[in-house]
Amino acid sequence: MTPRRTATPASTAATARRWRPWAALVLLGVPLLTALAGPWTAGDDGPGEGALPSRPPGGGHPLGTDVLGRDVLALVLHGGASVVGSALAALAVGLAAGVPLGLLAAGARHGVDEAVMRTLDLFLAFPGLLVLMTLAATGHRDRLWLVAVAGVLQVPAVARLVRAAALAPGSRTVVEALRMQGHGWAYVHLRHLARELAAPLATDAGGRLPVVLYLLASANFLGLGLPASSPDWAVLIERNRDALFTQPAVVLVPAGLLTSLCVGGNLLVDRALARRRTAP
Repeated sequence: MTPRRTATPASTAATARRWRPWAALVLLGVPLLTALAGPWTAGDDGPGEGALPSRPPGGGHPLGTDVLGRDVLALVLHGGASVVGSALAALAVGLAAGVPLGLLAAGARHGVDEAVMRTLDLFLAFPGLLVLMTLAATGHRDRLWLVAVAGVLQVPAVARLVRAAALAPGSRTVVEALRMQGHGWAYVHLRHLARELAAPLATDAGGRLPVVLYLLASANFLGLGLPASSPDWAVLIERNRDALFTQPAVVLVPAGLLTSLCVGGNLLVDRALARRRTAP
């Protein structure tokens, strides 16, 4: 009788390590592929209207219909590009402004450091939803304003992260050594420290993506950025939230795609950082 093999903790961990990058690629690739290729697959006609609202899957609608009687599958295929593009653009704005400010605070004199950080603390104290409500009240409702404000709201947190990483003891030792070698501020902070900050910034960006998506969904609820009839995934979730129990697909499918996007991105970043740590 052949003895049964039992999985050891080491073999189980090795299997998990082998599957983790593929799981990350699948989780990240499905929503990205849906966002990029969805409009081409569904065609240019859009989801249309005319069916009964909030109907379950069937009758020519594989995922049912939404509260306006539109085909949910067509909405999902058409609505990914806007939310993914807006979230990535807002993250880019936050990084583009936050990284230089954090480096400036870390490498400047004490008075400049205090001025920069205390000013950013004022922005950090403002609730994001309050800023969005003010934006809506002043009539700035187009997507460009929404992306810009969502990105600016990320600047204080990004700058604080960069400053803390740049002021770490290990970083300061290398900085002092480079200064003693005659290298200037631009070389030390914009070339050396920028490379050292890549790992924490990548990790922070992965965790910040859900925050940006939440802000965009909240803004759409306030009537900012996109109209209520837009097929955008965030708008679709917000507009159909009351139909969660009667027609769950209209909420769960776009919510699942957004969750897959965030989880897959974080797993891929963690995998890349783990390989960087173990590299010789």
